[in-house]
Amino acid sequence: MTRLFVSDLDQTFLDGQRHFNGPRFAAVLDKLEANGDQFAIATGRDEKWVRNKFGELASRVHLVTGNGATWRVNGSDTLHVRNVDADVLPKLESLLLQPEFDAVRVIAFSANNMYRLAGLAGNGDDENSDVRQTYPNIISVDHLSDIDEPLTSVTGAFSKAHAEEVIDAVDNNHLPLHVTTSGYGTVDILAAGVNKATSLTKLIDQIAIKPEDLVVFGDGMNDLEMMQLAGQTYIMPNSDKRLFGRGYNVVEHDNEHDGVLAEIEKILA
Repeated sequence: MTRLFVSDLDQTFLDGQRHFNGPRFAAVLDKLEANGDQFAIATGRDEKWVRNKFGELASRVHLVTGNGATWRVNGSDTLHVRNVDADVLPKLESLLLQPEFDAVRVIAFSANNMYRLAGLAGNGDDENSDVRQTYPNIISVDHLSDIDEPLTSVTGAFSKAHAEEVIDAVDNNHLPLHVTTSGYGTVDILAAGVNKATSLTKLIDQIAIKPEDLVVFGDGMNDLEMMQLAGQTYIMPNSDKRLFGRGYNVVEHDNEHDGVLAEIEKILA
């Protein structure tokens, strides 16, 4: 039996500074490979960011990125992409920028580029080193409809209080979109029917692994669908409170203390 261990990144695998224990992760990958098991990253981050963060280690794992908007089997030249319908972008933008929601930042991703809506107070928040190393030339636009290439996702940043209201507003307009949150005031918008589980299902079909052989780690509501797909699910001690009480295993150590790696080591032992 080959198992696929799958982990979210922010607040799950990465610590609060978006760091991880590289040598320990490499050693875990060695153990998984020796045991005939495999590893996948499933994150709201886009693939370019993941490859920049993980370096050569990214070439040893499968990737489900952009909350499922893109996925790639390890070693494959094919990046599978699900794009947002461009016709809905004007309406989506008007919903995100309603004055009562006080949008801090709105960014969008294609398979190759990062965009941000101009004129929002939080635009400086994407100036951190991780983003700048991945996208040295972030493209500012006045409107999402000004972007002349297909988009894989749109993300808005709001106060925590407004984020759920934004999700309800987009859902209530019945647009061909899937809206989710990774927490902390973020609202992630994807094409209809796209989430981590839909792309993970396609990935495991390609590598001949059954859902019951998935071991999934996550902390947010954007992880819920893949948690429901998996044979074994682990949530972090710091997870969204809505994930507790569902019968999921709780990782002993949090993301500040290599919780995912420690749990995998225990499972392998």
